[in-house]
Formats: sequence, structure tokens, C-alpha cells
Amino acid sequence: MGLHDSFPALRVFPAASGKRQFKIYPVKAIRGLLIGLLLLPPPVVAAESAAWTLESTIQRVVQVAPEGRAADAEVAVRRGELTQAGAWPNPTIDLRADDKLGQEDSRGGTNFTQFAFSQPLPLRRVPRERAAAEARLAASEEGRRLRRLELERAAAQAFHDLQRAQAKLDLARARLKETESYPGASGPRDRLVRYLAPLERARLAILREEANQTVVAAEREHEQALIAFRARLALPADAAAEATPLAESPAPPDINVLESSLENHPLLVAARREQEAAEAGIAAAQSQRFADPALNFFRERDFLNGARRDVTGVGLSVQVPLWNVNPGVVDRAKAGALRARTEFDIARRDALTRLRRSYAELTRARVQAERVRVNLLEPAQRLDGLARRSFAAGEANVLTLIDAANSYFDAQARYVELAAQAQEAQAELRLAAGQSALRDEVQP
Repeated sequence: MGLHDSFPALRVFPAASGKRQFKIYPVKAIRGLLIGLLLLPPPVVAAESAAWTLESTIQRVVQVAPEGRAADAEVAVRRGELTQAGAWPNPTIDLRADDKLGQEDSRGGTNFTQFAFSQPLPLRRVPRERAAAEARLAASEEGRRLRRLELERAAAQAFHDLQRAQAKLDLARARLKETESYPGASGPRDRLVRYLAPLERARLAILREEANQTVVAAEREHEQALIAFRARLALPADAAAEATPLAESPAPPDINVLESSLENHPLLVAARREQEAAEAGIAAAQSQRFADPALNFFRERDFLNGARRDVTGVGLSVQVPLWNVNPGVVDRAKAGALRARTEFDIARRDALTRLRRSYAELTRARVQAERVRVNLLEPAQRLDGLARRSFAAGEANVLTLIDAANSYFDAQARYVELAAQAQEAQAELRLAAGQSALRDEVQP
């Protein structure tokens, strides 16, 4: 029997008193329920469902988060830089008026004597600058995809925190209800009247107060998680929000498969594009050392052979590297390319480390949850049932019943914590592997 078949599902359902109780059901019962649910038509939108799911939470966060708009703005900036990099410089027009002709033929007056048109020719510079701008635009687009994955991770954290808080609150309320059902409580009494020693009565009173304090602490934690969830999803402060119950974290793919696809992680792709942009910037810097050559066209009016005549000509202007021959701009571009290559190597090393750590954490949480279920939760459940039957038969005292119930509730609390840790580790692994939790998201 595999982990998926044997792992119990966590469910929350309303009790007779109107309070939710945390219960553990066998997989066979859940499997029948899931088959029935699959036959139902899906909801039109996530907001119409009874509870927020992980996918609906992520979709909401991606829509409303300002980080997404900031990433879109960065892409727009880089796209504008690309448009500007492909533009040629504007031409220059010169007009000249003087009294030279009037002095030559003694007519006097001022006339237009020269019209000049000059066009710089960035034949080498523009293609190189455009190549660098294209690489920077590609890097910003990958950065936007990385920001999307980070938003998914933040949404999953808020969602799983609310799941954990709900489960702990349900468990605390169930524990309080259990303590109130013990003999000597203010609630309904058992028909079998038992004598309770003062020590036992004091012990029961302490247990009930501990259960009350646990409920208060769980309610406070749930309120804090609910506030953070509403803020992350941009919901009104008084909006009702409930997350689906905790469930088993799915088994991750093989670590070798994840490592083989790590090169497509948006973080590494963005770093690689920045490296390409920096290397293309070296060629662009070399073409920027000197001014672009300029093609000149001019038309002049002069006094030749005793008459006013028009002269037309074409010229080429080239900067002479006589005084400023320092390659500082090129050296700076080379240093930037070296830094980009180093940052890419660092990003790849850190990404591989983060992937392996996330995978190890998820594996540990799932294995530990399985051990708690098999070696602690199920035996504690059997012990609790046996103690109840023995107490009903008068073979065990109330302290034995309390001890068995406490062991069972403590095991459930430990199981809830491990289930939440596994879900959080699953979200961290998705970010480390560069994968989205949304089914319609294109995977790298």
C-alpha cells in the first residue's frame, strides 16, 4: 500500500453545535466522496465556491498584486529602450546668410549663401546596441515570470497559513468539547454516576481551562492568518474567507528530472540574458568610442567669373582619434560582462542548492507525516477507543481516559503541523524548480 493510498485525509465539517470540528477520515470514504464531487459541474469562478483553493488564491493574488504591475512596467521600460536603440540619429540642417555676394558685385545686401544637410551614419553602432537591448528585454521578461512565481509562493504561504490556523482551531474546539463531556463537567452528565476524588476533579478543572486557553490561542492565530490572507488577496477587512482543508502533499518528481530542467528556471534564464546583454554591450561600447561618420550634402552660392553661381557638393565627416584614445568605455563594458558571467554562476549555484534543500525538506515532511500517522496517530486512536470502552465498563478511571484522549489529540496536532509543513515545502519546491501551480500556466 503506497503513501497516497494509506495517508488519511483531513476534513472539516459542522458539528451539531454549529462549531467546526477537525476529523480524520479513512481514504476509502474520501475516495467515494471525491468521485461524487468530480461528477458535479465546476464552479464558474473561484469566488463563488464555498472555500478558497490554492489555484483560486494564486489567481487572485496574481491579478491584484502590485508586484506584477511593477514587473510589467520594467518590461515596458526595456521595450522602450529597444525601440530607442533601433532609431537613427536625426539629421542636421545648416542655413547661412551673409553679405559676401553683395560685396563681390557691389550690389550690397544680405543673401542666403549656403544650405547644408548632414546625416550621421550609425552603421556599426545601431545593430550592436539593438542586440544588447533585445537581450535586456528578454531578461526583463524572464524577470516578470520569476516575479509571477514569487507571487505564487507568497500566495501559497498565506493560503497554507490559513489552512493550518483553521485546522488548529477546529482541533482546539474539538478538544474543548471532549473535556466538557468528561464526568464532573457542567455539561450533560453520564447516566453512570461515578465518584471522583478531589484530585481528579481538580485535574479535570485544569484540563478544561487548558482547553479554553488553547481555543483562545487558536482563535488569535486564526485571526492573524485571516488578516494576512485578506491583505494578500486585497479582500475587504470584514470579508469572510475560508481555505479548503489540509490534504496530502503530492509526491514530487525525481530530483534528477528537476535538476535537468533547472537551466530553464526564469532566474537562470534572466541571468543568462543579462550576460548576453553585457557581452553585446562590449561591441556596442567599441562602436561608441568615436562619433558616427556623417554624410554631408551642401549647396552654396558664390561669385565666380564675374557672376553669381550655385555650387553643389557632397562630403564625409569622420572623427580623428587624436586626443581622446582612452578605451575606458570598452574596459567598463568588459568588466560588466565579467560581472554578469560571475552573477550567472552564483545564481546557478544558489538555484541548485535551493532546489536540493527544498526537495529534501519536502521528502522529510512527507516521510515524517507518514511515520506519525502509522506509529503515533493510528495507535493513539485505537488507545483512545479502548480507554473509552474501558471507562464505560468501569474498568478504567477518568485519568486513564484523559491521558488516552490527550495522546490522541496531541498526535492529531502533530499530524496537522507536518501536513502544513509538507504543503509549504511543496510550494517552496515549485519556486525552486521554476514551476507554476496553475494548470494553464506554461511550464518551462
